Formats: sequence, structure tokens, C-alpha cells
Amino acid sequence: MVEKKLIALGLMCVVLSVGFIVNVMLLNQKDNEMQFKTNQISELENEKLALETKNSNLQANVSSLQANVSNLQSNISSLQSETTSLNNEKTALETQVSNLQTEASTLENEKNTLEAQVSNLQANVSSLQSEIVSIENLTTSLETQVSNLQSEVTSLENEVIQSFNLGYDEGETVGYQLGYEEGYIQGVEDGPGSGWYIRDPTYAEAIAFINSDKTDENEYTSDYVCYDFTADFSSNSFQMGYRCGFVYIEFTDSAHAIACFNTTDNGLIYIEPQNDEIVDIAIGQTYLDETIIDLGIIW
Repeated sequence: MVEKKLIALGLMCVVLSVGFIVNVMLLNQKDNEMQFKTNQISELENEKLALETKNSNLQANVSSLQANVSNLQSNISSLQSETTSLNNEKTALETQVSNLQTEASTLENEKNTLEAQVSNLQANVSSLQSEIVSIENLTTSLETQVSNLQSEVTSLENEVIQSFNLGYDEGETVGYQLGYEEGYIQGVEDGPGSGWYIRDPTYAEAIAFINSDKTDENEYTSDYVCYDFTADFSSNSFQMGYRCGFVYIEFTDSAHAIACFNTTDNGLIYIEPQNDEIVDIAIGQTYLDETIIDLGIIW
């Protein structure tokens, strides 16, 4: 019985030993599996970290690529605008080229026309030069004839002058004697006051004539100027029997005309016939806003 118990106990020990060994082996296997799993987990974590790093890098690259895409889109938009502008410039240049070609064609036609005209003109010039040579020869001949005629005319003029001087001297002597005798006799018979008798007026007579004369009422026009006023004023005073002077005034760049009387009691007076004013004038003085550089009186 004891042996059975010992055998049973031994069997149990064996079984327990086997079980223990099996358990130990299982535990070792479990430990190995756990270690393997741990290593796998560690590797997976490392791979995870590497993947996260790659993901971070990829995200950074994606951001950079997105920025690049945005820049490229901006560049594309700018390039599209530039392309549109260049197309417009191209169209404008093509239009200009077309216009220039048209102008060039027109200018070419004009050039051909001008060349033809120049050719014709050259032919005309050549013809004219021949004519000029002929005319020069004819002119030389005519100048010779004119020179001869001038010599003849000069000779005839000298003869005429001599004849005129001789006839004038003889006629003046005879005419003076006959005129003096007849005029003196007739003057004695008629006495002063008949016929034409021109004299200088008194100052009062001059003023009275100026006030009565209507020349100042005439209108100044491009055809009726200061000379006409003075001429009419002088003519009217002559009709009244008064001697009137025609005064010519010279300025730096122009001239003027007025009238004057040499009164018997108040001396020389100057009259502006356009307004009947008595004026004072002298060389170096200002008249009508201009300086008088010269003046003269025609009686």
C-alpha cells in the first residue's frame, strides 16, 4: 500500500514535474512571445514615430506645395494678363504694319511719279538751258545794239538840250518883255481887287475862315487821309483869297500833314484841319504821341 502510495506519489511528482516543466516551458514560450510582442510593439512604435515624422514632413511639404501652387496660380494669372496684353500689342503692331505697308506702297507710287516728273523736268531743264544760251547770245547782240542806240540818244539829247536852252533863253527874254508890258498895262487899268489876288490873312481873318470852313466835317477813311484834309483846307482858303501853307511833318516811322497861315499881325500859326485846332509844333517836340524829326512848309 505504501509502495502504491509512493508510486502514486512519485507519479504525481512526475506529473507535477512534467506539468511544472510544461508550465515553465509554456511560461518561457509566453515570455518569448511577450518579448517578441514587445519587440514588435517597439518596432511598431518606432515605425509609428517614423511615419509621424514622415507625415509631419509630408504635411510641411504639402503646405509648401500648396504655397507653390498658389504662387504658380498667381504667376499663371499674371502670365495670362501679360499674354492678353501681348496679344493686344501684337494686334496693334499688325495693324501698324498693315498701315505702314499701305503707306510704303503709296510712297513707292509717289516715288515713281516723282521720278517720272524729275525725268521730265530734267529734259525741260536741258531744253531751257539751250534756250538760255540762245537768249544770252541774243541778249549780247541786243546789248550791243542798245549801247549803240544809247550813244545815239545821248548825242541827240545833247543836241536837244542845246536847242532847248537856246530857244528857252530867247523865248524867256521875249516873253518876259511882252508879258511885263501887257500885264503892267492891264494891271494899271484893272487895279487891285480884280482877278486873282492872294494874300496873307490877319489873325482874325484866319480864325474866321477856320470856323467857317467845313473840311473838319469830312470823314477820315483809308482813301481820305490827312493829306486830303490839308489839300481841301488849303484849296478853300485859296478860294477865299488867303495864302495857306501845306505843312509836312516827318516822324521816325511815319508822316503827317497839316495847314498853316502866316498872319500879318500874329505871325505863323499851325492848324489841324481835321478838328480846326490851333497847334504848336517844332522839330524835337511831340505831336500825336510821336516825336517830330523834320517838318517843311509848301506855299
